[in-house]
Amino acid sequence: MKSLTVFLDTSVILSGLISSTGGSGKLLTAGAKKKIKLIATEKIVREAASNLSKVNIQTQAFENLLSSRTIQVINTPSEEKIMKFIPMINDPGDAHVLAGVVHSRATILISLDKKHILVSKVKRTLRPIKIFSPKQFWKWLRQTKPLNKL
Repeated sequence: MKSLTVFLDTSVILSGLISSTGGSGKLLTAGAKKKIKLIATEKIVREAASNLSKVNIQTQAFENLLSSRTIQVINTPSEEKIMKFIPMINDPGDAHVLAGVVHSRATILISLDKKHILVSKVKRTLRPIKIFSPKQFWKWLRQTKPLNKL
């Protein structure tokens, strides 16, 4: 079976570092075991780094995550490409996430942003890319791939 390619938003990376037992943490664990291919852009990684102290995450834990190559870090799309997604999202500051998932060719985007990313307008815009919260992703995976143990 082809490995799932999942694009992570900043919130999922930070949440996964806070709790290894939640849905986000399980994603990072599956990525570390190479059962799921995790991708994020340089901009998302920089956003996560700048928010570590706000959510009480040790810098070393974040550096370990990056050095383990659990997440493949790709170039951030150009400003020109990001600008194309501004009309499609309620917060222009999150347009880079949409541009990033399209640029990455991931088939799934996972975010905890219920206000800007996990909304119908974005889901319609990015179709056929699936957009889930971590909890929704794990539920979807159990329903669609019951024989596949991650």
